[in-house]
Amino acid sequence: MCLEKLKMLREEPSPETRLQICDGNEEELHFMSIREKENFRYFRALKKSSNDDSVPAQSSKSKPLIQRVPFTLSEKKNFKKYFEPRVVAIGPLHHGNRRLQPAEKAKLKLAVLFTEEHRVAEHVLYKKIKQDIGYLKKCYKPEDIEDYDDEELAWMFFVDGCAVLKAIHYSKSKQEKQKDELNIKVDILAFAQVDLFMLENQLPFRVLELLISSVHDGKDLRESIDVFIDNKIKRTIAEGKKGQPRQDQDRTHLLGLLRERLLAETNNKNKSTKTIIGKLLLSCGAKQQQYPKTFRSINELKEAGIRVTPSETSSLRDVNFYVGFLGTLKIPRIVVDDSTGSKFMNLVAYEMCPDFKNEFEVTSYLCFLDSLIDTAQDVKELRHAGMLLNYLGSDQEVADLFNNITTDLVPDLEMYHDVTDKIRKYCDNPWTTCIAKAYYTHFSTPWSFLGFLGALMGLLFTAIQAYYSMRKATMGQK
Repeated sequence: MCLEKLKMLREEPSPETRLQICDGNEEELHFMSIREKENFRYFRALKKSSNDDSVPAQSSKSKPLIQRVPFTLSEKKNFKKYFEPRVVAIGPLHHGNRRLQPAEKAKLKLAVLFTEEHRVAEHVLYKKIKQDIGYLKKCYKPEDIEDYDDEELAWMFFVDGCAVLKAIHYSKSKQEKQKDELNIKVDILAFAQVDLFMLENQLPFRVLELLISSVHDGKDLRESIDVFIDNKIKRTIAEGKKGQPRQDQDRTHLLGLLRERLLAETNNKNKSTKTIIGKLLLSCGAKQQQYPKTFRSINELKEAGIRVTPSETSSLRDVNFYVGFLGTLKIPRIVVDDSTGSKFMNLVAYEMCPDFKNEFEVTSYLCFLDSLIDTAQDVKELRHAGMLLNYLGSDQEVADLFNNITTDLVPDLEMYHDVTDKIRKYCDNPWTTCIAKAYYTHFSTPWSFLGFLGALMGLLFTAIQAYYSMRKATMGQK
């Protein structure tokens, strides 16, 4: 009896535990458990929905949505301060936040002044925004704007867009008359300018374009935006020649435009140049190591005979390495203040958006900079070289800032590969190491050079004295 039951179980699977499924692309039938069937059904559904909105197909010209900061960043300890607006909410993602309500009156005041200054009726601007509301809604995820109808969104874009343009224009003019008519605290405006470059606080650039195209002096407003972005770059990367802006600049929003300007094209990007002396030194001392040395900080580079000097441009791409008697690493000067962490982290968050096709250039730059800055002593060396302007606080605070914000970031290793590879080869070369030691021992300061010169003169005089003594003794014997 038991053998018969066992035979039946082998020949006929139980309907409760076995189901038969057939994939149209397969020739054979597969018998799977309910759980297995559900797993494969879900897997095949994903294959068929490759064009689903949750994983959009990317193209080089598609614009990423304005969205919330990726969870991996926003939930990191003490990182929320970088992504949450301090004073003002722009756009729908933080609209209605009670903590930001005091700034709503200031936004309305700025919007009123914008319409008065440009002599355009508010209903004309509102109507233009509302006519394009279908396009503007596509700049956000549906779930982020589902609580607002078209009229609410159009009014929000109208007020926020006018306020942003007025604030930008004010930052350009800064006239006393402007201050009097605004009657807004300067500290609010200062914090608001930081909030304008937060990922979750972005307006579609299309809103600004619609408003600019509706006023008679639109050219002046466009110039104001360019000046505003340039000033932000100067507060991020110190003075330098501007790189060439790309033809297809990112006009998604202000944060995207800031990123494009920071990554302006340059003819010098990531080059490694050798002089004739440098080529001779590296070729004579070239050797293959199974485990090549790595470099970390500015102090280690200095000990290896590498000095750091400013790049010709302010582009983050303009990082170069030159080899002569000593090595020279050229990087853009950097300005560090209270807004540095927020600006860089929102740029990193923007690059991490799943629908944004990019090469993680800002992320890679931060990781490269972090490899140079390990301790407060590294910050001190950069300050003394004029490479870093510290408006944040102590050197240790600057070192901690870069060490913290780069935790768990994944750079594009190819971006600075040529530079880092040549630096490693330079550091591994025994000839360059000897020259560096000789330089820092005898020529790094005027006093060490004078000491070396004195010792050399002493040896010379001793040799001359010995020569004449020997000559005199020889002549006496004759």
